[in-house]
Amino acid sequence: MIENTPGSRRRPQAPAAKSKTAAGATSKLAQLAYEHLQEQLWSGGLTAGEKISEARLAAGLGMSRTPVREAIRRMESEGVVTQVASSGTYVTAPERREIVEAYEVRMAIESFAVRKATRRMKPAQVIELQKLCDQMREAIRDFRQSKQPMMTGEPLRRYLNADLGFHVLLLKASDNRRALTIFGDVNLRSAIFGCGSHQRDLHHVAWVWLLHARVARAVRRRDPAEAQRWLEAHMQASMNAALEAYDARRGRRQPPSANPPKLTEAMTALIAELRASAH
Repeated sequence: MIENTPGSRRRPQAPAAKSKTAAGATSKLAQLAYEHLQEQLWSGGLTAGEKISEARLAAGLGMSRTPVREAIRRMESEGVVTQVASSGTYVTAPERREIVEAYEVRMAIESFAVRKATRRMKPAQVIELQKLCDQMREAIRDFRQSKQPMMTGEPLRRYLNADLGFHVLLLKASDNRRALTIFGDVNLRSAIFGCGSHQRDLHHVAWVWLLHARVARAVRRRDPAEAQRWLEAHMQASMNAALEAYDARRGRRQPPSANPPKLTEAMTALIAELRASAH
């Protein structure tokens, strides 16, 4: 018979406390695995249709497979990855219709945002928008001087960073948190669908910069209709490039880039902000 003392009452609680601590540690590791997978999807390290190895991912992150499975289940619930019985986990390969839908949603959100932002942006934000546009141009200049056929490496990282920062700034200036949340989800899907679709030669990146420059000019002039027109032209061109790549690659896997760019600082900050607001 166990004596009913204060000490004896406390002893059975110890395993529960340990279990709670272990669960918290697993949850943190699962979050790290989730963020790593997001970064790989953003950067093109993982592409549509590619198989994800739980064992290799866990070993690379220095953790067990349990938190990795938790991260993958979370991404499956978001429709980003698909688990196939007796085969494994794959990055969701979109149908052509899904590509169109993702870009249409993004166009709708950003068209709304740019009109509202054009009317609301503070002078400091207008200056920051132009700075981001200038950073794109500087990256293009360095790329041109490198005489490489395609933009890669540091110029590509700076170019993508400024490009995404441009769009995020417009969304933030529109002051609609729901739009920001939807943008984070849809833009990730667009990145997966369009990964490798853009042949970033000098002509392509210069054209994209020009469209951004025209949006920035319309914002400076406080012309919402003009800003919307040029932003939609940019979105339409991006969608067309993704669809052309899809049609050309259907039935053929494209290897991922040998040196995919890191997740941009702008999107890192956005993800962190949205994550914080959810708690």
